[in-house]
Amino acid sequence: IRIIRNISPSAQSHPPVEVSPGEAILDKFQRPLQDLRISITDKCNFRCTYCMPREVFGPDYPFLPHQDLLTFEEISRVAEICTRLGLRKIRLTGGEPLLRKDIEVLIEMLGRLRTLEGEPIEIALTTNGTLLSQKAQALKDAGLERVTVSLDALESERFQTMSDSKVSVERVLAGIEKAHEVGLRPVKVNMVVRKGLNDDQIVPMARYFRGKGHILRFIEYMDVGNTNNWNMKEVLTGAEI
Repeated sequence: IRIIRNISPSAQSHPPVEVSPGEAILDKFQRPLQDLRISITDKCNFRCTYCMPREVFGPDYPFLPHQDLLTFEEISRVAEICTRLGLRKIRLTGGEPLLRKDIEVLIEMLGRLRTLEGEPIEIALTTNGTLLSQKAQALKDAGLERVTVSLDALESERFQTMSDSKVSVERVLAGIEKAHEVGLRPVKVNMVVRKGLNDDQIVPMARYFRGKGHILRFIEYMDVGNTNNWNMKEVLTGAEI
């Protein structure tokens, strides 16, 4: 593929793209790449210590200016090209994707895409859930199919410590239930487990979500770069669970 960014938002013609329709992209194990993750913003309203610690991502951190983000038209163009290469699923991420203004418009645009077999592209979204109650219905109406919500604790103080925010855990839980109510299901709930910090929340989380129709997943605390002070001692092994 050759993609040249269209610098002028007002330009009427698309940039040149070279692609062979139906020619799948394969990974090094010769598996077709059918999923595409698109980060639509680098901003987030949480400062989770394992992801965007406040000492690094503080008030002066230079997040991308809006004009440097891919426009909805550019995102749709890239996704459309990928459908010709076997794309079947798009996941919108961030930062916190629900902070992107008019995200419903983008979802509606992506919802017009079709796979090589003529089926609608599956559209999913990963969120921290803080804006989910307000936006769930509009997201569903626009064509979103499923959501994954990050939630690392049920106990209120622990949750605020993990997210380094003043957001109540009840707000996120309400977002999960609203998403389920409008049909964005099954809702997947991801809990990043850190030994000594929130591992005692595993059983309460399992107990709370049991029977609710959601999918609870425990995520290993991983080294994601040089900004999150990753420490092997905080990794919970299978034998310790």
